[in-house]
Amino acid sequence: MVRPLKTLLVGASVITGLSAFSGAPALAASLTGVSTTGDVRVFEQISPTELQLAGDASDPTVINALGSKGNVELDDNIDGGFANETPSTLTANFDDGSSIMFGSVGQADWFDNGLANAWTDGIYGTYTAQFSSLGLSSGTELLGALTTSLSSYKVFERLSDPNIAYVESDGGEYSFGLAGHTNFATGLSLDKNNPYYDLFASMQASEVAKYSLDGGATWEYAYSFGENSESSGVVEVGDGISHARNFNFTVGEKTVADVPEPASLLGLAAVGGVFAASKRRKAIA
Repeated sequence: MVRPLKTLLVGASVITGLSAFSGAPALAASLTGVSTTGDVRVFEQISPTELQLAGDASDPTVINALGSKGNVELDDNIDGGFANETPSTLTANFDDGSSIMFGSVGQADWFDNGLANAWTDGIYGTYTAQFSSLGLSSGTELLGALTTSLSSYKVFERLSDPNIAYVESDGGEYSFGLAGHTNFATGLSLDKNNPYYDLFASMQASEVAKYSLDGGATWEYAYSFGENSESSGVVEVGDGISHARNFNFTVGEKTVADVPEPASLLGLAAVGGVFAASKRRKAIA
């Protein structure tokens, strides 16, 4: 709807004069502490482009890694197979009282909670042409292959030990990154002579992290097939390929400060206008 120019200008002057009363997004919170449980490893930054395994996983080491280009890995031992269903965890606490907990992923997450179906449907939908070349026509068929003929690649196990690269809290909204590989082939540790190397090298897939916000009892899952990802600018010094990419996520819902009712704003504007007019009349008198 087109409004008269005079009305628009008056509205603009009211908003400008009362901008200090408007609601605004809450300021980003600062990380004040962390806690970890289970099998946790930290990769620390040792040069502008290199990471190495840190000598400990103490809270200060974890905080330093999250504040630089390092990362925190949860349950590295799971690569060899599912053994312990108790997740390794990282909890980040912020000065506004908010918190987010990350956990490694277990066999029950994949096969009892529906994660395997959702993940295979997602990656099949993203890379349909590649999987079709293997004679697979759906995510369901891909899931069957990954648990039978391709089970030796331990795809689900290799996806289950996430590396948390950073975490931020901003008024109820959380941003975090999962450090991973440039392509899915290196993520699966495939040799270039492997017959599936080129196929998987044409894909991107993050590891999977489960997370819970503000002490909640429900786990959610975060994973990506390349969307909203970027080069991390660093690699692990030992193999020269790990942690080369960050997959970025935003979860939760940002809250804003209370905004006065429109009538209150107009009332304040009117008071200001009357006060200004009164001064002008007094000056003329």
